[in-house]
Amino acid sequence: MELRIFAAAIAANMAAVSAAIALDQSLPAYQVVPAVSGQLKSVGSDTLNIEMTTWAKSFEDLYPAVNIEIESKGSATAPPALVQGTSQFAPMSRPMTAEDRRL
Repeated sequence: MELRIFAAAIAANMAAVSAAIALDQSLPAYQVVPAVSGQLKSVGSDTLNIEMTTWAKSFEDLYPAVNIEIESKGSATAPPALVQGTSQFAPMSRPMTAEDRRL
């Protein structure tokens, strides 16, 4: 009986998540804009390295004049990079701690 309840809870959760991330069909399709170039840097989570690399590759496919550097040395490196202005992105695979917020 407990397994049935667990399975039902998982199914309900998956349905709720799917509904929450449904795309608004009335939004227009994305249009690439010309002349986007420059440098972007991501400093942060090594756990999210694959996701950031995948995103960067897709972005660079659309905008080949943009160079994206990814430095994945851990979530603790993300907040200081933003505060110091050495990064535009700071992926973290954990919530910020009180120590992170004191920077």
